[in-house]
Amino acid sequence: RGVTLDLFDGKLSSTVSYYDIKLTNVLRTDAEHTAQYAQLQDGTQLSRGIEAEVIANPAKGLNVIAGFSYNDSKYTQADADVIGRRPGTAASPYTANFYASYRFPETAVKGLGFGFGGNYASDNKIINGVSQGVFIIPSYTIFNATAFYDQKKYRINFAVNNLANKEYWVGYTTLNPQMLRQLVLSLTYKF
Repeated sequence: RGVTLDLFDGKLSSTVSYYDIKLTNVLRTDAEHTAQYAQLQDGTQLSRGIEAEVIANPAKGLNVIAGFSYNDSKYTQADADVIGRRPGTAASPYTANFYASYRFPETAVKGLGFGFGGNYASDNKIINGVSQGVFIIPSYTIFNATAFYDQKKYRINFAVNNLANKEYWVGYTTLNPQMLRQLVLSLTYKF
């Protein structure tokens, strides 16, 4: 279920949605046959959450995008090791993003623009059980910036990803290191 708004002649639009999903037939460990790694397909998982996005164009050349999500997920029928716990595949409960860019309007530097934004993810339990314990990937906030020159036949873009050179990880039952600061120069030719 959701609501979409479009205001001020398209200068502000937003979408907010809520979900309440019950998964059935989720695989779970067969407690009577653990030595054979047997599984039953009768588990259930409940996920409830909200997602929101706002897109704004408050002035000519200025574009702002922001988003937020919250997800409460847990096993409702499972083996005793994980029942009532958040699945390791459920990702971070809270995430957010923001990006703003400005492109100079009809001037001598038409096509020149700049952008800045970032992403946030809260702590993520990638292992979450009684027998194995809990392993948490820490929360992170990453910022990125770009400068570009966009013309009819070509585009030059210079981006700096992970401005603060922060170590961070993502994962869904795994631990995957992400790139430290990156400097990226690209040239696009348009046919």
